[in-house]
Amino acid sequence: MGWALSSMSSECTWSVLVMLCFVLAAGAHGGTVCTVKSSTGKEVLLGSDFTISCIFNKKCTKQIFQDGEQVTIRNKQFSNSSEVSVYVQNLTELSIFACKCKEDPEPCGIDITPGYPPDIPQNLTCIQKTKFGNVSCTWSTGRDTKIVTTCQLRVQGDPHLGYKSVMNSTGFCWSTFPIKGSIMSQLIVSLKVSNSLGSETSGPHIFTLSNIVKPSVPKISHVNCSSRWCHLHTDNHGMDLVEVQYIAVNGTWKTLQTNSKRNINISELQPAIMYKFQIRRKINLTVGLWSDWSQEMEAKTKEEAPDKVLDVWYLEEPKPSLSEVKCFRIFWKELNISDAKGKIQRYNISVLEQTKRNSIVYPPSRNKSICCSHCSVSVSAINSKGQSPSKFIKLRSPVHSSFLLQPPEPLNNHSVALSWPRPDTADHRTEYVVHWYPVGDIEGIQWIRVLGTTANITGLQPLKCYHGAVTDLSSPDPIMSSNSGISTLQSAPEQAPIPQPEWKEAESMQVKWSEIPQEKIRGCLKKYTIYLKDELKEHTKIYSVDYSKTQYIISDLSPGHCYNLWVTAWTDAGEGPRGSDLPFCTPSDAEKLLSIVILAGGAVLLACLILLCICQFSPVQRKFLDCCKCLLPTVIPDPANSNCAKTYTDDQGEIKFYIDKFDSSVSEEPENVEVEEVPYPSFTCTYIKSFSQESNASDATQITRTTDYTEDYISTHGAISGGEEDEDEEEEAGLDEFEFFPSTHSPFLEPLVSTGGKLTLDVVKIDCSEFLDCT
Repeated sequence: MGWALSSMSSECTWSVLVMLCFVLAAGAHGGTVCTVKSSTGKEVLLGSDFTISCIFNKKCTKQIFQDGEQVTIRNKQFSNSSEVSVYVQNLTELSIFACKCKEDPEPCGIDITPGYPPDIPQNLTCIQKTKFGNVSCTWSTGRDTKIVTTCQLRVQGDPHLGYKSVMNSTGFCWSTFPIKGSIMSQLIVSLKVSNSLGSETSGPHIFTLSNIVKPSVPKISHVNCSSRWCHLHTDNHGMDLVEVQYIAVNGTWKTLQTNSKRNINISELQPAIMYKFQIRRKINLTVGLWSDWSQEMEAKTKEEAPDKVLDVWYLEEPKPSLSEVKCFRIFWKELNISDAKGKIQRYNISVLEQTKRNSIVYPPSRNKSICCSHCSVSVSAINSKGQSPSKFIKLRSPVHSSFLLQPPEPLNNHSVALSWPRPDTADHRTEYVVHWYPVGDIEGIQWIRVLGTTANITGLQPLKCYHGAVTDLSSPDPIMSSNSGISTLQSAPEQAPIPQPEWKEAESMQVKWSEIPQEKIRGCLKKYTIYLKDELKEHTKIYSVDYSKTQYIISDLSPGHCYNLWVTAWTDAGEGPRGSDLPFCTPSDAEKLLSIVILAGGAVLLACLILLCICQFSPVQRKFLDCCKCLLPTVIPDPANSNCAKTYTDDQGEIKFYIDKFDSSVSEEPENVEVEEVPYPSFTCTYIKSFSQESNASDATQITRTTDYTEDYISTHGAISGGEEDEDEEEEAGLDEFEFFPSTHSPFLEPLVSTGGKLTLDVVKIDCSEFLDCT
């Protein structure tokens, strides 16, 4: 065992010697080239002067740097000297000084920190946390010393040498220590503050322990609220005095003190308001310190029915076409938090006319359009607890332009002063309503009620145009005077209107243009300017148009000329930029005539097409042909004067016709017709006229008379439709009385006579009594 220990000790000794040799060798090889020192140390007085010296260990080209920049060496002429120095003046910031040989990159250096000596300790405060807890003291040393400064507190009678701390950047020191002995009633302490530039002391300071006792932080456990008060429940404590502070939304802190030890009641609160509560405590009114404030506890009071009447105003809207009733837009202001006494759920609007009509409007909407005549309106707000008193207002159309508003006077970039003369019928108690809203945004309306003849309009946006009006409420019908050009600040428009043609003729044209977006107008529009350049004459005409119009008729154009047109907009600050051009050419007289001819021809062609389409319907065709029949110069023969009546007598035999069945597949002419004369009971003959196409065989024109009007009639193809077979099949047959038409198969024509297979005089007789029907 001893040998082993001896062996281990010998090995450790050799290891230490070897390591020492390596360290010495490394130090001999890598030793510093120089040494730097300051004449006043590393911490110097702010703004003072001192000397930095560098002592080199070998001969070389010596250099000194301050914060990376080379500085001039004072004793540079003594090149053989191992020590060189530089004089530094008025140093105010931390600086790094470095010395080096030009031939050797390894430098040596020193950091110099300027600062202040400490001031006399002051503002000493000591607190004992709870009656038997430690004591904490804090004090200040004035300005920040900028260098490391130590603080020391000594307690008289305490064997401890002192309680030390380091001053922070804000110039405060602190120390915490226990109280020795429970019967100690006073505390005597001394202070000392020091750094490398100096030191200061103060004391002794005497405290009565009972006066520096600070209770622990109290706690609010929960809060119960009604609409007008809140009850705070706190933790059980032994203090005699409690202070409460509370604040409403967007309000200020309010405080109260109470001797209540556990339950605290806070009254005179507002309904439906969120409150924040904090408490702190103290031994009593004259002894001890206040504790820190507790954490905030939030609670909201309950709602009540609103008891404030709404502020209501109205504007007349454009009357609907062909209507005698008038339309109004009803506006009302939102109740503030204290007046609403809760969350407004809806608004009730009642129209009192011959009958009562109720409407409901839900927030955030605060307007309603109503059309009625000789009516009144009541408006009220409703929350979860009830309804506010109704505001009644009679809707009357205002009388315009009874008095003139003075030009608005800008007060600043967000407000203007508006004034007007007092009407003759008004007195000093006359109420006026001044309303205004951004042009094009009537729902952004605001209004105030005044008794004088001046009003300040606030909350305006610069470079924005507002419409404003003043209404005199002293007369049965309200008197209104308006101004559509209220603005606090203006500039020229940023955008130009875009022109478009409406219609164009040889000597005139109507042009319209788009409105400029309100954000691009940069003020209130005053007018538009139309520029019309004749490309042929190189002449430009200018037309001025009121800002309320967006179209214009140019009536002095020349036929067959080409023009270029553009439009600009104006405010009081000047003219806006030129927008897009509208090139166009007016038609010449020949072009105008040609266009008229083309239009007329097109109209006629269109009418023909429409008529052709109408004639495709069968009822229309029949009516049209009935009208044509009435117009034909047809003469109805008298049967008494016919050849049949003159040639043949009553007792003559009957003539019968025999015609072979016509076969459509055979192209030959039909055979001759055998006629048999049949006695006829009267002197009236029925005339049947038949036309057949010529053939090589024979002429087929035959005129016969028959004594029986019930005999079979002759088909236009030359075949007789008759017999029992025809009666069974009930074939349609008719005599085409108007074979002067090109084709009997025209889609516009149908058989005019349907005889059911029998052709008689009564059937073919033309009755012109229907002529009036076709007309």
